[in-house]
Amino acid sequence: MNWSHYDSRELRRTALPAMALAALAFSSTGFAIDQSGEQLNMERVGHTDLQGRSSYQPNVITYPDGRVIVFAGTHNGSATNPFTGKVENNGTLIIDVTDPANPVEKAHIPQTDGQSQSVRMCLARDMPFGSANPQNTIADHFKVYMLRNIGTGYETWDVTNVSAPVKLADVRGISSSHKMWWECSTGLLYAPGSRTADAWRQTQSMLIYDWKNPKAAPIYIRTFGLPGGQPGATGPIPVSLHGPISARDHPQAFRPLTRAGSPADVVGNRLYLAYGVGDDGVLQILDRSKLLPAAYGGTWTGSASTPTDAELRAPQVGILNMSTDQGGHTSFPIFGMTPQSYESFTEFQTRDILLLASEATSDRCAEAPHWSFVVDITTESKPMVLSTMAVDPRAGEKYPRGNYCKRGARFGVHSSEENFTNPYYSRVTFLAYFTGGVRAWDIREPQTPKEVGFYVPVTNANTTANGYMTNNVEVDDDGYIYVVDRNGAGLDILRLTGDARRIALGLPVR
Repeated sequence: MNWSHYDSRELRRTALPAMALAALAFSSTGFAIDQSGEQLNMERVGHTDLQGRSSYQPNVITYPDGRVIVFAGTHNGSATNPFTGKVENNGTLIIDVTDPANPVEKAHIPQTDGQSQSVRMCLARDMPFGSANPQNTIADHFKVYMLRNIGTGYETWDVTNVSAPVKLADVRGISSSHKMWWECSTGLLYAPGSRTADAWRQTQSMLIYDWKNPKAAPIYIRTFGLPGGQPGATGPIPVSLHGPISARDHPQAFRPLTRAGSPADVVGNRLYLAYGVGDDGVLQILDRSKLLPAAYGGTWTGSASTPTDAELRAPQVGILNMSTDQGGHTSFPIFGMTPQSYESFTEFQTRDILLLASEATSDRCAEAPHWSFVVDITTESKPMVLSTMAVDPRAGEKYPRGNYCKRGARFGVHSSEENFTNPYYSRVTFLAYFTGGVRAWDIREPQTPKEVGFYVPVTNANTTANGYMTNNVEVDDDGYIYVVDRNGAGLDILRLTGDARRIALGLPVR
């Protein structure tokens, strides 16, 4: 009997007779909740309004006691917090989704000096401790920490008690903070932004900090970016970094890359940087050991804030310059794929790929179309686009709301999910497509991805005038899918059904 991860979570939560459990596990309508009607192989199992706030990014973590908690960043704005009865600036929402059918908002942490769109979390037990970090003691191992961007930098919180989060530390003097990556196993933070002290030429370079002790201010290591962005450079200013992704905490971090040329060429020794957001994009692949100094297991030496072009090129193992109309928003790698169609060939039967999203930025398609690309990074020095995951806006005409370009808000890709430990990794991925909702793609054959499911949410009483806009998506370790709305419609919790579910779990399609 094949059980999905999300079935297992639901069964653990309930105490039903065996026959009822079996019916629930194989039912496609296990929860009594309204559906949008514009869906394929996906259904909504839960919803919460997020206090009507414009949301950017949901991230999910399983607590040591088994609770599953979503943290949702937001855009600028304000709304009444029902916990306090006060109007608060948009900040970070904390939602208990242990029971996906009944998500419970637990707290809102307001922002005081700008947007707080992005959040990352770490379990204390996963972070360095003992001699590596004496501040993290055995007694701390049941703690949970959150790191979020703020208008002038980044800050950490103890969120062990989800109803009463406690501010710990911050780093300020940073403008244009945004979508960062926090390595839990090392405590290293890779953060977009610009330090006032550095005066880099582009808005967002990559700031690297040691933040393995979330209770104290981080230790600055260096600033990194594309050549020409550093202080004192001349010529064209390179595009800004949108977000980095490190593979250091990948479950197979020590696995050799498919075309490894040396013992250092392993999954966990790579960072993937997306620049440009929606125009003139750049994908950059970095050797992590050549990026970091000896104190962090690397070989880099040089100026922390005013590097030379040669220093900036040294850790680069691959780069892809995108066309003028496409940008780099999210760069999510998938390693060791073995497509069945390659099995009769004698070379390159295994592939490393990367999902590269270009963000649509204008309402009603008043711009070039934007897609998510499947990039072959098997030969790292020569990344190559294999395919696109494109949705035709005319597909919306099969439904009452019509063409996706004419629904009021943006249409096109924003981002992909980015959880290395979700149960669908390497088989099915999910893209937030703004007015196109969330789209599920079968990527087992990366040169010919196929859309196998979608769910397009509806407006509600909190939605702003130009309509719903699915902004970001994430998948948890049980296979539940979380999408948030940029225009106030809240958070939907979804699950796969039908053939998409079977493909995602690696089961035969009936």
